[in-house]
Amino acid sequence: MTDGRPKVDAATPFDVDDWLTARGVRWRPDAACWSTLAVSPPQPVNDCSCSGTLVLPDAELLVCWRGREQKAALVPFVAHTVLYVAEGSALRPVLDVPSSAALEDCAPQNPAICRVAIVPRVEEGVLRFSDSAAAAAGSSCDDALNAVDAAHRGAAPESRAAWQSARDVYRRVCSGRGRYTWQGRALRRAP
Repeated sequence: MTDGRPKVDAATPFDVDDWLTARGVRWRPDAACWSTLAVSPPQPVNDCSCSGTLVLPDAELLVCWRGREQKAALVPFVAHTVLYVAEGSALRPVLDVPSSAALEDCAPQNPAICRVAIVPRVEEGVLRFSDSAAAAAGSSCDDALNAVDAAHRGAAPESRAAWQSARDVYRRVCSGRGRYTWQGRALRRAP
């Protein structure tokens, strides 16, 4: 890993089971990973997956993703990035950050409003959540927040509450941007 992104090699994809086995850890998804699929009969579904690792000077972090359904009409689903460390024979969560959200019905004439996402990277030994690579295409947090604010201001009175909920969700995701340092046994937000 040279660019600070999660380790993923196209020739050898990341295998979370191999990673866990090498560290003597068994995967036990958080209770928050499970949701119920609305079928008959209802089925529990694991909404968590892991995609790689990030290595800090004093810790190796397993990078996982967890979906969380929202009550908001425009943004029904928010993804969280959850970082774990292997500790003994268990995984311990050290950070849970809302990291992406998308509008259910998106206006193609304004792509900045469609989705907001931040991603973790290691830069100079520090974890940083920043706008995703898609931000270069005009969908940074700032662009998305401005677009949602404009939609909220221009919305009909009956749809303002939905746009307010979308704004709140986008702000929660974007507030995760920043630096995090490993201190002791935990990640702490750096000023």
